[in-house]
Amino acid sequence: MNDTVSYATKRNWNKLNTSEKDRLTRRANKRLSKKKFIPIEYLSNSKNAIVLQEILEQIDLKKFSIESVIYSLAKYLIDKKRIKNRNIKTILNENHFDYINEIEEYNWPQDERDLLGIVYQCLLFEGEKNQKGSYYTPTSVVKNMIKNLDFSNGQLFLDPCCGSGSFLMEIDANPNQLFGTDSDPIAVFIAKINMIIKYPEIDFYPHIECRDYLEDINLLSFDSEVLNKKFDYIMTNPPWGAVANQICSIPEITSKETFSYFFVKSFSQLKKNGKIRFLFPESVTNVKIHKDIRSFILKNCNIESFTLYDDNFTGVTTKYVDVCCSNNEIQKTIPVYKNNCMEIIERESFFETENLVFNFLNLKDREILSKVKTLGCYDLSESIWALGIVTGDNKNKVSHIATEGAEQIYTGKEICPYSVKTAQYYIKYNRDSLQQVAKEEYYRAPEKLVYKFISNKLIFAYDNMQRLFLNSANILIPKIKGMSIKTVMAFLNSELYQYLYIQMFGEIKVLKGNLVELPFPELSEKQDRDISETVTKIINGECTDEFIQKQVYDIFNISDDQINHIRSILYGKVA
Repeated sequence: MNDTVSYATKRNWNKLNTSEKDRLTRRANKRLSKKKFIPIEYLSNSKNAIVLQEILEQIDLKKFSIESVIYSLAKYLIDKKRIKNRNIKTILNENHFDYINEIEEYNWPQDERDLLGIVYQCLLFEGEKNQKGSYYTPTSVVKNMIKNLDFSNGQLFLDPCCGSGSFLMEIDANPNQLFGTDSDPIAVFIAKINMIIKYPEIDFYPHIECRDYLEDINLLSFDSEVLNKKFDYIMTNPPWGAVANQICSIPEITSKETFSYFFVKSFSQLKKNGKIRFLFPESVTNVKIHKDIRSFILKNCNIESFTLYDDNFTGVTTKYVDVCCSNNEIQKTIPVYKNNCMEIIERESFFETENLVFNFLNLKDREILSKVKTLGCYDLSESIWALGIVTGDNKNKVSHIATEGAEQIYTGKEICPYSVKTAQYYIKYNRDSLQQVAKEEYYRAPEKLVYKFISNKLIFAYDNMQRLFLNSANILIPKIKGMSIKTVMAFLNSELYQYLYIQMFGEIKVLKGNLVELPFPELSEKQDRDISETVTKIINGECTDEFIQKQVYDIFNISDDQINHIRSILYGKVA
């Protein structure tokens, strides 16, 4: 259990006299979760979920191991399908466990392409899957990723994280052209059985190895036919979020993210004119920590396509994207597929931000961004930034009741454009008892801006009453030449800057590093005064922000057509 909690976290708990056991049981910690679930998206027939649930509830895992269940079901399927491959005995003997006779009594669904893999996923705890970063790939995604592959000239395919073999099973090729590796021995056993079942008329031994693909960075390995080959196609859904083995060392990857290591290692095994296609979490396109893999891809790969998916894996909240690359000559344009639509983007757009965000800007977006950057003279880099208060124990230190000596404290929920709503909480502001606080002068500044930290849009409010805020809100005291604090807020709350933040960064967090990259124009004294006075009226409820929107658009020479495009991004289709 201790390995799942960082030293810094434990240090803070000690400072606040907080029980580690209590913390781990109260917080959402998926790495320790004992929850089990059926991966609906992986089923060939969703109706089988109920059947499988009923069967799995009858299997006593206190009496039988998961290995025995999988082994018994594999042997049952092999016997039922009357597979004659002479290598099947070798595979079964390599993974021999007690046979469970009850397996034959259940009415197993016969229309599942990977029944063994599904049962295995259902038997694992959520925490085990989370620690391994292992979630099997929906068939529809696999089919999309491997479509149009040509195996007519003996081309070789590798899945370096093959799991139970979902990619290998969907490919129409001679099994001797298909290779896989995985570090999970049960998954490798399942993959071998699945391949034998898929090719019942061919007498072969599956080219699937149980090994840590990342453990040996050097390609040559005397005990591996996989690591000694180059491949025409390498495609996979690598582990997400799992920390890579410390033995693995690739200088280009500083994040230590497993899926990034897998991509770089796999790319080194690609034949000339080969193709590599990986399923990544959507965060790989924009989150700062993944700049390393974006940089590697931009320096070394020809990006052939992106495909954005709207679905999630069961038990995982993030969406996903597949990135298809080759080692051919780099092309200037890239097709992006989403919801059966295709849009062409310029590769050059990925260099618009410091973190090389894959922002998928089309020509119209780039024209707008170019206008803004051309007229942008200043930024927020010289401004003052501060975090809201981290109590370390909101349950006991923040209250809905106003007790003696307590003062109001605001959260991100109370922040609205330009102003804050009535506080819902109170706190006894004893700085020594709080886990993390900014300088007192920032909280008590005569004027400051506060903004929501977790948000898919920019929401900035003005505070001149020295109010306190929790860490769901951050503080900005802007310093931009020729701009009052209210004018800066007007730009940040404008439609144009909402659009810029979404298109440039695509984050669900409002981060200082991204805000600093937003360009601000040079204003006349009259422009600054007019905007600032309008903001005062908005705060007092005397007018709307219509004037602000028009002023910001006019300052950057944004055309009516471009305004309509911006509003279509922000609000959906605009007439």
